[in-house]
Amino acid sequence: MKYIRYSLFFLTLLLLTPAFTVILAFLRIFGLAWTPGGHIGKFWANALLLSAGVKVQTFGMENVHPYKKYIFVSNHVSHFDTLVLLAKLPPSYRFLAKRELFQIPFFGWALSLAGHIKVSRGRKGDIRKILDQTEKVLHRGTSVHFFAEATRSPDGKIYSFKAGAFLLARQTLVPIIPVGIRGTRDILPKGALLPRPAQAVISVGQPFLVADEDSQLEEIQENTRKTVAALSGQELGESHPKKTLQKSA
Repeated sequence: MKYIRYSLFFLTLLLLTPAFTVILAFLRIFGLAWTPGGHIGKFWANALLLSAGVKVQTFGMENVHPYKKYIFVSNHVSHFDTLVLLAKLPPSYRFLAKRELFQIPFFGWALSLAGHIKVSRGRKGDIRKILDQTEKVLHRGTSVHFFAEATRSPDGKIYSFKAGAFLLARQTLVPIIPVGIRGTRDILPKGALLPRPAQAVISVGQPFLVADEDSQLEEIQENTRKTVAALSGQELGESHPKKTLQKSA
């Protein structure tokens, strides 16, 4: 049964991803890929979750107005986080992803065609480029999503949030919505290649504005981290393991 499920998941992945990439490329020629891109991504994600035997339960979706734009800020514990968010959040949103994902044949091309945003880790000045790109997405009436730690948690704890989403919120006056994801680490832990059937949970918090130019962003970031930790059931981490290793090296 396990091997049948794995085969179904990869068959779905291998059939749908190239097909949807071709459709998006065709629509892009006529400048029509933006709106269908969100719906195609939603269908693709739901199909993959179904083939993997993954169920997703949601709480707090009444906090998300389907015709308003938001800056979603969440934790990140698994590659499956993106799938469950694509499946359950409104289709009119785009997420930030590391540049390497855009280099994967068909999958990466589809990300680019649909308008998702490339992030290059560790490049000085890249934050300005990211803010410009995300602001353009918001101006189109589309929400954006940040994995606020900028990388997956290595141990299930939630570590410090980066400033990007909060700078964008203050600059655009678009509300932030904290989102907690749980259960995806059991589906696809860091380093694993094959998904396991399980249930994921998405908990959506209340939207809030970062409206004051004098607001202490670090305090807002920390309060949001605590909110996301409460929504996801994660323990707060004090110092990211990678940073600790770099300092001791």
